[in-house]
Amino acid sequence: MYMDTRTERGLVIFIATDSDDEFYFYRQAFADVCPVAILYFFTRKGDLLDALKQDIYPKPALIVMDWNMAARKGYVVLSWLAQSPVWQVIPVVIMTDAHKPVDEVKCAQLGYELVLPKEPSYTKQLKQLRGLVRAFM
Repeated sequence: MYMDTRTERGLVIFIATDSDDEFYFYRQAFADVCPVAILYFFTRKGDLLDALKQDIYPKPALIVMDWNMAARKGYVVLSWLAQSPVWQVIPVVIMTDAHKPVDEVKCAQLGYELVLPKEPSYTKQLKQLRGLVRAFM
């Protein structure tokens, strides 16, 4: 059985990215924006999917997914999430860039419409993340 999305220590957030720079960014940004957030990083979407299927981690309040990761397409993860009422209530933020756009229609058909462009500067990324945290807390 999964624990509540908010533990006594903070907000549980799953982050799927295969970029070392983004690991650093998310750690720094969440330290600034929501220091009590508990971050779990997954370097492959398949690892994220495995974590969601198992009863090891606390249930996240938010999933942030880098769409441009090398391994596994994000549609597989979104499809799996959409099939389970337990996971349908977890918001998923899809981060992408202009070079590899997301099929937003396909994401919307699966029930996930929050696709955001990756901001080019740390300051803009921080503002974007601050808005997300406020929206989901």
